Amino acid sequence: MNFQLKFKVTEKLYLKDPEKSELGKSIVKNAIELIFEIGFEHFTFKKLATKIGSTEATIYRYFSSKHKLLTYILNWYWSYLECISQLRVSEIKLASDKLDKI
Repeated sequence: MNFQLKFKVTEKLYLKDPEKSELGKSIVKNAIELIFEIGFEHFTFKKLATKIGSTEATIYRYFSSKHKLLTYILNWYWSYLECISQLRVSEIKLASDKLDKI
């Protein structure tokens, strides 16, 4: 059985929803890897385009700047953490026990 989680990310962070295409998903995935490898200061859309075998213009169709891309990734990550937290505490009644679990 396959299932997929989708997280609501603020639409102001992207120009074209990266979750709706394989290329968009590849941009986000490879951006995370590249930022981890070289750091955000050295990260550029040109380096990302080289990594995914595309052009900078393609990336700019999805994100207007590297700051918007990073904010998108962080927004997605916090949405993921919120979902996991809600799942873990859904059966717990006491607030103090919920805090301990999280």
